[in-house]
Amino acid sequence: MITIKPFNHDQNEANLIQLLSKHQEELKQVPAEKNQTFSLAIYDNQSYIGGITANKWMNATHISLLALKNHYHGCGYGSQLLKQAEEFAIEAGSKLITVHTQDYQAKSFYEKFGYHVFGKLVDTPFKGTTKYYLVKRI
Repeated sequence: MITIKPFNHDQNEANLIQLLSKHQEELKQVPAEKNQTFSLAIYDNQSYIGGITANKWMNATHISLLALKNHYHGCGYGSQLLKQAEEFAIEAGSKLITVHTQDYQAKSFYEKFGYHVFGKLVDTPFKGTTKYYLVKRI
């Protein structure tokens, strides 16, 4: 009998990755590799003001999150974090970096660093905003 039921998120993701990796190896003869994570936090004295996280898998790195407290926007700290994430991606062997952002967030910031829009979704994640998907080849 087949059943569908709730399951621990982390364990379920690990199982799904294993299934997808096996499928990739069977169909494409490309062995899966382990996901590499990247995470930096930035502090003003002892006060947390933001950071960046990214994941590298196969030939791509995806910037998951980049944020700073509003008071620190325009000070160059976001640029420093982004450059360090790009260095991580290059050292890890990535060929490209992806990121997504909302129209009210950092689209022009990423474009300034050579990222270009390859897709967008209107009214996502809520009505009246657009999510942009950007990529940079490295």
